[in-house]
Formats: sequence, structure tokens, C-alpha cells
Amino acid sequence: MSKLNSQSLAVALLMGGQSAEREVSLNSGAAIHQALKALGHQVHVADGITGLKQLNKQAVDVVFNILHGADGEDGQLAAWLNLEGYRSTCVDYAAASLSWHKDHAKAIVKKVGVRTPDSQLLKHASDLIISNTGPWIVKPAAEGSSVGLFKANNEEELSKAVDNAFEVATEILVEDFIDGVECTVGVVGDVVLPVVSIVPESELYDYHAKYQSESTQYYCPANFEKQWQVELQRDAKSACKALNINGWCRVDFIIDNKGQGWFLEVNTTPGMTNNSLLPKAAAVHGWDFMQLVAQILKTADSGLPGDVHG
Repeated sequence: MSKLNSQSLAVALLMGGQSAEREVSLNSGAAIHQALKALGHQVHVADGITGLKQLNKQAVDVVFNILHGADGEDGQLAAWLNLEGYRSTCVDYAAASLSWHKDHAKAIVKKVGVRTPDSQLLKHASDLIISNTGPWIVKPAAEGSSVGLFKANNEEELSKAVDNAFEVATEILVEDFIDGVECTVGVVGDVVLPVVSIVPESELYDYHAKYQSESTQYYCPANFEKQWQVELQRDAKSACKALNINGWCRVDFIIDNKGQGWFLEVNTTPGMTNNSLLPKAAAVHGWDFMQLVAQILKTADSGLPGDVHG
């Protein structure tokens, strides 16, 4: 039986880092820290990869990664942990890299029949080709927590949004706007969690709506037809399979007024703050926060050989 099934583990909790999502990671990490201790594990907090390197590698049974943004989600961390022989909650490094680059993820899930809004990748503002009358969503091609997210209703707004997005990213996506309800589906191991639907205080579910607003409303189960929810869960599972994601993640969608789901992106290290969506879905599934953390810990090390689950 793997040591991951033993009563007490030495867990390196990897949090903080230097990305634009550092504060979110620290908040997520604080909540996870409490849960891991309540579960009886010995927790070593590591601030970013530098902090992890300062720990005695031989004294670490598993790394619980909650680094958001490029620090923990672009695949490089997962590859390094795998190379060093760490067991971790990271998804496979190739799956993480594909998911981090939204344009790649969209192309892959589209091939397996999951709808996704048409988009174009820009490396320079001059690359923009306007092929319809909008509206559009402009966002970094590789970033999380809706950092640098803008909506443009006309060509003038589009040009400004592109310029603003390039202030925070070197590559951006200009995506056709889908009028509908934003929602998300969490996946932990083999469990597909209930759908969460989101009603932000303003039109966009941006960084402010996610982490700062007290007016954003969440519904779980989602506030639309059950069959539509089932189809979203199916699409989330299909997207994970297409991207070869084993472990835990959150798949984001827009559902339009016809009940059609549109894939937006996959987050391979979802937020675990009080406002985060995965814990809300887990609670409806029947897991409290501590049980959710325990289930995530069980997914550790899908990339190393051996019996992880016992």
C-alpha cells in the first residue's frame, strides 16, 4: 500500500509564489493548511519553488501544490517535481502545459466534439483580424483568475482592450462573446462534481467579481435545467480525457439560452478560498472542506509509477 494511504504524512504545502495570483494562492494555502493539520498531517509551508528547495527532500512524503498562475500551472513545476521524484497533487506536466495555453486547450477539446467559442491568438496588436461585428472577450492566452479580462462591444473598444491585455500578457486571445451564464464543473479524481452557475454583480466574472465582490451570486446545483447540467458534466469529463488530465481541476463554461455549453478553459490548480467554486461544489456533493482536501491529496502522483491509491 502506498504511504499516501497512511494516517499521517509529511506534506509540503507549496503556496504563494511570484505570479499575479500570489494573494489568491496564499489565501487558498491558509485554508488548506488548516485542513491538512486537522486531518493529522505534518505540514511544511513552502513559499514558491525556492521555499520547497529549502526543505529536506527526504522528509517530504507528498507536495500539495496550490501555486496559482504560471508558477504552478504551466507544466514546468509538474515536470520538475516529476524529475526530482516528488509525489504531488499536480496534474501531468504535459496536460498542465496544454491546459495553461488556452488556445491549445480549445483546439484539443474542439476535436472531441466539445463546443468552444471561435477565437484568434494574437502575439502583436497588429495581428488582429476583425471578421465579425462582435462583441468579443479579450484575455491573456495563458493566465488565471480572469487577470486581464475585458469585454469589447465595438471595434474601438476592441482595439483598446487588446492594448490593455498586452500590458499584462505577451499573447492574448480575442474570443467571440457568448451571451449566457458562466458556470464551472469541478473534477477530483474520478468524481465529477455538481455544476456551479455564477451571477456576477456586473456583466463580467472578472478578478473583482471572483475575489473582492460580496454581490456575486453562486448557485449549486446550477440555476438551469438538470439535463443541461448533466451535459456540462459530460463535456467536462470529455475535456479532461482529451487533455489527459488525471487528478483535480475545474472546467469553465458558458451556457447559452439554448442550453448549449461552450468550453472556456481548464484550471489545473483551482482556487480554494472561501469564495472559490470547487469547495462550493464539493459541499453539495457531500464533502466538507476537509474531506475535499483529503480527496485531492489522494490524487497525488498520477505521474509516478506505483500504487497510489492502495
